[in-house]
Amino acid sequence: MAAGELMPDGADGVISACEQGARVPNDTTLHQEQRACRCSIYFTRGIFILALRNPGFKKKRDQKHNGDSKMNLHKLIIAISVMLGLAGMVPMAQAADAYPSQPIKLLVPFPPGGGTDTMARFLANALTQKYDWNVVVENRPGAGGTVGMGILARATPDGYNMALGQTSNLSINPYLYDTISYDVAKDFAPVISVAAQPMVLVVRADAPYKSVKELIAYAKSNPGKLTIGNAGTGTVGDITGRFFSHEAGLDVLHVPYKGASPAMNDLLGGQVNAFFASTPAAMSQLKNPKVRLLAITTPEPIPQFPDVPPLANTLPGFEAASKTGILTPAGTRPEIISILNKQINEVLKSPSLRDKIMDEGNIVLGGTTKAFSDEIAKDSAKWSRIIKDGGISIKQ
Repeated sequence: MAAGELMPDGADGVISACEQGARVPNDTTLHQEQRACRCSIYFTRGIFILALRNPGFKKKRDQKHNGDSKMNLHKLIIAISVMLGLAGMVPMAQAADAYPSQPIKLLVPFPPGGGTDTMARFLANALTQKYDWNVVVENRPGAGGTVGMGILARATPDGYNMALGQTSNLSINPYLYDTISYDVAKDFAPVISVAAQPMVLVVRADAPYKSVKELIAYAKSNPGKLTIGNAGTGTVGDITGRFFSHEAGLDVLHVPYKGASPAMNDLLGGQVNAFFASTPAAMSQLKNPKVRLLAITTPEPIPQFPDVPPLANTLPGFEAASKTGILTPAGTRPEIISILNKQINEVLKSPSLRDKIMDEGNIVLGGTTKAFSDEIAKDSAKWSRIIKDGGISIKQ
């Protein structure tokens, strides 16, 4: 029987192989390219199988019994297997080369106009200007950022959904709220740290304590009398205040407010003794003669507050900040995460973007995906301990 007589059945098998290779989910990134590449893989495999099943080939093969013919067939099989393996790498390379091919949604879990929203729009504009990406900011506020992050957790992991998370919804809220709709470790794939916004310990200029050391001494001499205000229960300022009293061994009263402005007003009015303010709130008071900035919660002084000493000078190792970073849903392909990390790192080097971020009182970060993941885990361990020790919780 001639080889051609097997072609009808063999061709059907090859076509079926191609169809099998083309079955890629519709929501897969760059699925058209993947279908084409996978089809070629299965087509090559089908041709190889067709050749082996051809009686003509089989007859010639059976007529050769020496070791050389077996070795040649073995080499042929290895060569084709290697080619198939290399072909399997093509979809990944093509996906990376073509990404992004559609708008990228950057979810902000807070209302428009806030610090996180401003940061997201700075970043989106920078990526658009430098790479001509279409990054669309979408605000999904609620429950301290947990609503928006829950939406990201359920989003398609196709590289076109990401969010600007921060310390509150990544390392505080999971331990603060009685119920939460996401698991940080399981539902998200960290991409890159963007910035950190430290806290500033603020007191009245006429207070009897002129340094952190004197403030601690005053609190220890007057147990239960020192009051520390914050912008709300569970905020980074609240947890930082509790961290401070824990590390210094103080008995103080923590007073939550509905935002930074009322907390600052009550500090100036003498209703509270101290306030852990965000850097933007503290920057607004730099020229106010009624305010003294005692310390900042960074290991070293920062350019925006060159004359404000680190709190770590008094309490070694003390560090606290509201850190922001980009995350995608778990399951997002590593090569897409790699592209996002690389390109965002590049725009964070831009002087114009750095100036905008720093003007908001932030420290520009960047770095590797692993560094961001490790930072989330480190902060979670620290803040969960403070929340547990303080016995604080919020019911939804």
